[in-house]
Amino acid sequence: MHADLLAVRAEERALMLAVAGGDQAAFTALHRRLRPIVERYVRHQLTDPTQAEEVVQDVFLELWTIAGRYDPSHSVIAWVRTIANRRAIDRVRKSVADRDRDLRIGARDHEPVDLASQERAESVLDRTALRRAIVRLPPRQREAVVLRHLVGLSGPELAAELGLPLGTAKTRARDGVLTLRRTMASQRAAR
Repeated sequence: MHADLLAVRAEERALMLAVAGGDQAAFTALHRRLRPIVERYVRHQLTDPTQAEEVVQDVFLELWTIAGRYDPSHSVIAWVRTIANRRAIDRVRKSVADRDRDLRIGARDHEPVDLASQERAESVLDRTALRRAIVRLPPRQREAVVLRHLVGLSGPELAAELGLPLGTAKTRARDGVLTLRRTMASQRAAR
């Protein structure tokens, strides 16, 4: 058993050194081997599955980018886990900072006025405007936005449904949402 583990670790080192040399096939093999480990580790650190998925992507992007810094006298798994830990901690800190900022801004801007009937009327107008804005989206963005945000598919489910890489599918949905926001804002300004 010990010899098998040593052989696996030696293979991982060889793959990592090949990745440092720019070998994409080695990166694919290393990604395939380490992704489940990184996913489990990151999901243990982050409760939000979407954030965990993004951190896993960030870990492998960083791994590719800084592969030349890898020291073969150390375990690949330990090195990758260190990268994953830093990325997860950064994401938690950013989430806390974002939440705190939103609370500060929300408390500062809060106006305790009952505008229920006006809000209901605006809500009906906003839904109508949203339908019009969705129809105006380019077909690829519309499909991604509808599947991601209205149907509720996760990032991997969206990628599978669209037959695209995960990053491309998520970018398409994000770009669609940004276009929707701009369109909705211009429609509100025109009222």
